Amino acid sequence: MSFLDKLFKKGVSKTAEPAPDSANATAPQAGQPLTIPDEYQSLVELQHQRQLLEVKIAGSSRSYQSMIMAIDLERGLLWLDDLFPQQLILDAGDELCIRHHRHTEELVIRAPVIALGSTYGTSGIAVELPNFAYYQPRRRFPRYTIGHQSPLSVKIRPIGQEPSFGTLQDISVGGMRLMVAGNLLPYLRHGAVMPLCEVNLSDDLQLRCKARICAFRMGRSPYRHTQISIEFIDLEEDKRTALGRFLRAQQFNTSVELSTLQQYHPNRHKSGRRAYAA
Repeated sequence: MSFLDKLFKKGVSKTAEPAPDSANATAPQAGQPLTIPDEYQSLVELQHQRQLLEVKIAGSSRSYQSMIMAIDLERGLLWLDDLFPQQLILDAGDELCIRHHRHTEELVIRAPVIALGSTYGTSGIAVELPNFAYYQPRRRFPRYTIGHQSPLSVKIRPIGQEPSFGTLQDISVGGMRLMVAGNLLPYLRHGAVMPLCEVNLSDDLQLRCKARICAFRMGRSPYRHTQISIEFIDLEEDKRTALGRFLRAQQFNTSVELSTLQQYHPNRHKSGRRAYAA
């Protein structure tokens, strides 16, 4: 019997069960108190309160709802209820974006699907348990997305480490997200200040400042890498103003190019898009 057969047919674990009555899956066993790390307390509260979460499948704009069924610390899995409305295309390996808003903060988790309960005749979705789950202030600034094919190199230096080089993924006047090849998780800490963050956006605009680590996670596509989201700390005001002008110009140019493309090729953008059931 395979590993996933054991998960779905013999119970997920002593701390998690993919069924509607698993709301108490994180409860301790008799005589064995269960300690939940601080980085997962937000998930435990959402589970116990049976809060509805917004879920999106990467590559689709359609929103779904779900709830946390259980937290499996032993296997590093987060169990969600089946998505509502029902969808038919979700598969293992797809990435989910899970959100919950609380006042002026939001919790955002991006995690790949490990297994689907429907494959084993039961309910639930198993996704990879994130390294942490903290609420963050909602983004104050719009971001300009560049993507995996970014030609822009970013230089960072976590405290006590040699400089690392990555590629810029998106940027705003408040911070940016970058992708560094390999595993940097042992050298990163939520809220830690990096003494160096450097990126050259153009011949006339170079940014160099300290930065605070806001989030980080491992990624597998297009290669094994670490995604790091950072906030600019001591960026000079004239640089921040210049960055704002630069981003507005880039967004305007992108909008013009997209409009031109759609005018001459109105159906091209649909051909390569992955289809998801409603």
